Amino acid sequence: MPYTQQEILARLQAMAEPEYARFSATLIPAPPPILGVRLPKLRTLARELAKALPASPELWQALEGPYLEQAMLHGMLIGAARMSDTQRRDRLEDFLPRVTNWSICDSTAVSCKWMARTPDFWQPWLLALSRREEEFSARFAIVCLLDHFTATPEGRRLTLEACTAASCPALYTRLGIAWAVSIVAVKEPELGLAYLKQDRLDDFTHNKSIRKICESLRSTPAYRTQVKALLRRDAAQDKSR
Repeated sequence: MPYTQQEILARLQAMAEPEYARFSATLIPAPPPILGVRLPKLRTLARELAKALPASPELWQALEGPYLEQAMLHGMLIGAARMSDTQRRDRLEDFLPRVTNWSICDSTAVSCKWMARTPDFWQPWLLALSRREEEFSARFAIVCLLDHFTATPEGRRLTLEACTAASCPALYTRLGIAWAVSIVAVKEPELGLAYLKQDRLDDFTHNKSIRKICESLRSTPAYRTQVKALLRRDAAQDKSR
């Protein structure tokens, strides 16, 4: 079955919930137009579309459009489609300009589960990507690392290396770094504590990392006390996500 842009948009519109669209718009700064399609429905559609590839390469063009869900579906299709790692990397590079908010970024990152199967291919690319100055390109790299590589000691160390290397000062890059540091810390507390003691982060990101660690149900009261002692008390007031 051929898929056109109009047909895919009609499918998305049929799944849309106006109330959910209004709620979603409150979570994303300066959001694009939002239809209000929930993530599970988008992922189901992405898997359906993935089965049509590579016989229908026009699908990639059919995902163009102004709506948040069109971009999210594009990212999820990269995650669901059967391709080589090189093809996936090329698709991601082409897609990154569409990653203009944390919702598109994080929903795509979590879809790329195959990254964990070939770390030697993906980790160098993600480390290089984390150094870019574009807010959501850098965040995408950090979130991919925390999603797919923090299960191993080597992956946790690489994730912290990327957090240190990321120089983009934009808010959602810094929030992504704080999230990643907190994930590493709850999985390997001594490593997380040692990293925070090294003062590798700016004040905002350092303090936000500690706050996220303390919010985690996996951190113990004793560990929270240890990391709270590292808060930079004279730092500027935190911004909230």
